[in-house]
Amino acid sequence: MKNALPALGQRWISDAEPELGLGVIVEADARAMTVLFPRSEESRVYARANAPLTRIQFSVGDDITDVDGQTWQVTGVSEAHGLFRYRVRSQDGSERDLMETRVSPELRLSRPKERLLASQIDGSQWFPLRLQAAREQQAQARSTTRGLAGARVGLIPHQLSVAHTVARRLQPRVLLADEVGLGKTIEAGLILHAQIRQGRAQRILILVPDSLVHQWLVEMRRRFNLAFSLFDLTRCAAMAESGDNPFLSEQLVLAPLSLLTDHPNLLTSACEAPWDILVVDEAHHLAWSPEEPSVDYETVALLSETIPGLLLLTATPEQLGVESHYARLHLLDPARYPSLEAFLDEHDAWRDTRDLADALLADALSPAQSATLARYLPDLALQLDDEQGRRAALDALLDRHGLGRVLFRNTRAAVGGFPVRRSHPVTLPVPPSYVPWVAKGAIWPETRVEEEVWLEEDPRLPWLAGWLKAHKRDKCLLITRTAPVAEALENWLRLREGIRTAVFHEGMNLLERDRAAAYFADDDMGAQILICSEIGSEGRNFQFAHHLVLFDLPDNPDQLEQRIGRLDRIGQKHTIELHVPLLENSAQARLFRWYDEALSVFARCSPTAATVHEHYLGELKGLLRPSADEALLDALIERAAALRATLEEDLADGRDRLLELQSCRADIAEPLVAALAAQDAEERLDRFMLAAWEAFGVHVEDHGAHRTWILQPGEHQLIDAFPGLDPDGMTVCACRDTALSHEDWQFLTWEHPMVTGVLEWLSQAAQGSVQVAVLQKTSVKPGTLLLEAWYQADVQAPAHLALDRVLQAEPLRLLVDARGRDLAPQVAAAGLQRQLVVPENRLARTVIKTHRDDADALLSAADVLAQQQLASCREQALAEWERIEGSELERLQALKAVNPAVRDSEILAQRERLQAGRNALASLHMSLYAVRLIIAA
Repeated sequence: MKNALPALGQRWISDAEPELGLGVIVEADARAMTVLFPRSEESRVYARANAPLTRIQFSVGDDITDVDGQTWQVTGVSEAHGLFRYRVRSQDGSERDLMETRVSPELRLSRPKERLLASQIDGSQWFPLRLQAAREQQAQARSTTRGLAGARVGLIPHQLSVAHTVARRLQPRVLLADEVGLGKTIEAGLILHAQIRQGRAQRILILVPDSLVHQWLVEMRRRFNLAFSLFDLTRCAAMAESGDNPFLSEQLVLAPLSLLTDHPNLLTSACEAPWDILVVDEAHHLAWSPEEPSVDYETVALLSETIPGLLLLTATPEQLGVESHYARLHLLDPARYPSLEAFLDEHDAWRDTRDLADALLADALSPAQSATLARYLPDLALQLDDEQGRRAALDALLDRHGLGRVLFRNTRAAVGGFPVRRSHPVTLPVPPSYVPWVAKGAIWPETRVEEEVWLEEDPRLPWLAGWLKAHKRDKCLLITRTAPVAEALENWLRLREGIRTAVFHEGMNLLERDRAAAYFADDDMGAQILICSEIGSEGRNFQFAHHLVLFDLPDNPDQLEQRIGRLDRIGQKHTIELHVPLLENSAQARLFRWYDEALSVFARCSPTAATVHEHYLGELKGLLRPSADEALLDALIERAAALRATLEEDLADGRDRLLELQSCRADIAEPLVAALAAQDAEERLDRFMLAAWEAFGVHVEDHGAHRTWILQPGEHQLIDAFPGLDPDGMTVCACRDTALSHEDWQFLTWEHPMVTGVLEWLSQAAQGSVQVAVLQKTSVKPGTLLLEAWYQADVQAPAHLALDRVLQAEPLRLLVDARGRDLAPQVAAAGLQRQLVVPENRLARTVIKTHRDDADALLSAADVLAQQQLASCREQALAEWERIEGSELERLQALKAVNPAVRDSEILAQRERLQAGRNALASLHMSLYAVRLIIAA
């Protein structure tokens, strides 16, 4: 503080309370001064001798805002009568003088230079946290696993291969057709998550059958942290009453397909909304024929005309015949698949490429095949005498021919790793109350009598209790059709038999379901059995158990496969034990024979079961009654088994080997798995988030499980809403395996919303941008000043370009001395850090105020040095952009010459993307990110 009396109207800032904003001197005398802080409507009286205040002075080049809200750039500074007079210029080039009294008190000091010269310093924990955040943001931007690391999924090669291949495309339009249990929903979720993370997609519409709405909602949120909004008729009608288009209200929308097929006005609204990607599950239901396309098909066709990205999901792409299969490919690319006739002709020609792939793999190319291969790959010098050459030829064949550009299909036989299934039917007597209903052929007699009666009489209950008591160490999942039956069973087992139980059904809210699943997952004191309703079990993974009780059987094999699929998944380490209690000579007993002998559903996942079931369903219904001739059932089972065997043989014979290889590229999958596993093992994230939680004031408690913490909002938390933190608290886990077995815990990764939120906050907020340090080194003259500055390369560009991928890997570090030299190449950051001591804030502010002019000169020198490196940074970024996006354009153009599956629109979009990136990078500039003033002791 100078001895001169402060002038009224001067702008000052409180060192102790910077959150008050800019203060204005409203009264001053020889002993005291009164400062009004308009933004916070506070005033303070300070003794002049030791007021914790810093005078605000803006420099040439700074941007300031006046009391009218207009922004100006400072071009000159002078002082008159104790007040600064700024010469300023507006964006339109007009100039004027702006007195200090007209500077807006709302202005916040955010740039590092402003904060340093104003002595604004935060706690010592913020500076290293901010620097690490900058490094991590850029590391994640350049990562080969970007968009794939944040999902709560196992590292399964074929899923990662498909997701990586599709997600890197602009406006992807593909059919995901993996067999049941191979994770099509996970592949779709990975693609969507990656497209969003890479800025390629923002608005997504998912359409699914009514029965799968909740499954998709849970999968997207639990596995991918994608909060889709569920649209139903009630919600849409409420918004439509006000004249608004309901589909414009949310970015991520999930709805049953029936919502649009049953309500043409809502279909019109959906078509008018801009979307980036449309996802349609169970796409085999989109029936089509030249004479009569289905309403479902026409609805999706209408949407797909205007939505650039399209993902169709089906486990049975040819279930409704080759015509419907063609029609779905026509949805993906009408120009590529213009007519059914052309498709059928080309379908036959694909056998050649399949045979070539098989021959390359077996090293058994005939002379004729070698000639055909040379014709297919005319630009390659084929070296087929060694394995490496054959692999290169196979890779080129995969890239250029066949359906691999639009269709991905992995099979259980090709993927492998699935457990054995073993069924254990148990025949029990029919209780008295069930006799008339069983005689009538009722499949579920327990639903026809009073609950108290069937709970008392049904022999399946004492059998179940006895089995559980005999297998106390085994976890068991039970699935039944309805929530009332599930609740009744749970109450009976828990209250009457004293068995630890949990119940899980659609009548429970999400939190209640999470708690039930967590109780079941607990190894030590958790439930022995989880009792689920049909819908309640969807979307959950219980593969840590391997016993499944089918208390009743559903009336279609797809639903039965859905039940078994809760346990029969990749990664299951045990044989799946299927326990089926059956009432003697009942419809359920006959249905079991049908599923077991005709469809073979209990023994394995049958890709043809649904087709055979539908074919014979009319005959089957009449034979489920106990009075029906069992010989007729035997004959029907024999015919159905023969048809199933024939269909499976046709599938095996028609399997496109080339398609299988394209759907799981080992050269893509293996590096991804290795990179993700390495990232999982690295505990750098743990250290960063522990430091962030402490700095922000979040209450953290070690859970006890590996890399797991319990978080609660802190009493003195820095910000009211810490990114991604549930107000009621939450458990987070950074171990993938642990997170997969505890779905109620959040899986913490660099792509989790909490982590990305913290990184984003630190990059935009002022905290940690300034530090003062004392250099304790005897060889340096005491009082010597150094400035350590970090600059980031910034560019203004649309998010979908993801230009951060090509910017410098770390912030540019400069170490400037009084002569304007950069000592950073000679003095490593880590070595310097070990010799620095951070003083308490009051002393740090004194250092800045004493050496303010010197610090300003050092900052100017650093700016000059940073600008000198700008051209090199821009050149490197452009070269990297050309390497990534330019080579992709060349690849697509080469593919187009031999594979018409590459769309013209895809090449045009890539060409436009390449040029847009070039234009944006031309305006790349360097901005100061953090600065440290160092004084030698």
